[in-house]
Amino acid sequence: MNDDQLHQLLRESPAPVSLPAAFTREVWARIEAAEASSLRTALAQVWHALLGSLARPAPAFATIAICMLLGGGLGWLQHREAFRTQGALAYAQSINPFLQMEHEVQQ
Repeated sequence: MNDDQLHQLLRESPAPVSLPAAFTREVWARIEAAEASSLRTALAQVWHALLGSLARPAPAFATIAICMLLGGGLGWLQHREAFRTQGALAYAQSINPFLQMEHEVQQ
């Protein structure tokens, strides 16, 4: 049987279709329930919006600049803490003859 014969047969024998009275209302209720935003959908939308905004040059540059400044600032703070500790040890080594000998042996 080819397509034309099938179409002809389907046109000749219509099936009686009876829909319930609330069919349209139930269909729209299902559509609204499917479109209702859940937490997962909301998070996905926020994630896509964030990535979409980072795809533009200005926000991407700003994000990179902020990350670099933040990383540099944290690195500087860590270096400053280490420098204070090393400075205190250097002074202790300069006035303590026992520490001076250990320092000379290590070098």
